Amino acid sequence: MIHPSSELRFISSEIGYGVFATEFIPRGTFLWVLDAFDRILTAAEREALPPLLRQQVDRYAYQAADGDFVFCWDFGRYMNHSCAPASRGIGDAFEIAVRDIQPGEELTCEYGTLNLVQPMRCRCGALSCRGEIRRDDAERYYERWDAEARAAFALAAKVAQPLLPYAKAGPRDLPLLAALHAGGEVEVPSARAYHVPAAEGQSR
Repeated sequence: MIHPSSELRFISSEIGYGVFATEFIPRGTFLWVLDAFDRILTAAEREALPPLLRQQVDRYAYQAADGDFVFCWDFGRYMNHSCAPASRGIGDAFEIAVRDIQPGEELTCEYGTLNLVQPMRCRCGALSCRGEIRRDDAERYYERWDAEARAAFALAAKVAQPLLPYAKAGPRDLPLLAALHAGGEVEVPSARAYHVPAAEGQSR
């Protein structure tokens, strides 16, 4: 589920659509959470889909750490990549804002943690643009990504979290939720933990 203070906008014929903030969203806010409506498919279920449905899954779903494919039901699936994204993924169920987001700013995430089936050319325009997003980027960049996520999560208990009641939390998320409710420090899961090595014959 995408943050309620957002809307879908057409960007260009080359990029397509993107998700943009309609109000100020402070750093530390969950921008997206996995919820009960999101469709989760095993690798075998993805393989068995008719071609047109599999094409949609391949375009809009991401591969989770356990190898399953997650297809977002709302326009959260239109979040575009940036090499300097507005959010970082933490745990199995959350994207957290790593900076203050102004009205009209695009909500972006890091495709390098989504276990892409094929490498993807990047045209995000960030000064830190890598030029290509690869399946194993998390292995190379996790230290910087983890530092951003930890700093943002340290603020999570101090800002409004309208998505929190809808989160479908997994076992690795429970310490994060406990820290939000009870305070105290917690180890934020590393982006590196979500890298799924490519299967035989699958491009990295």
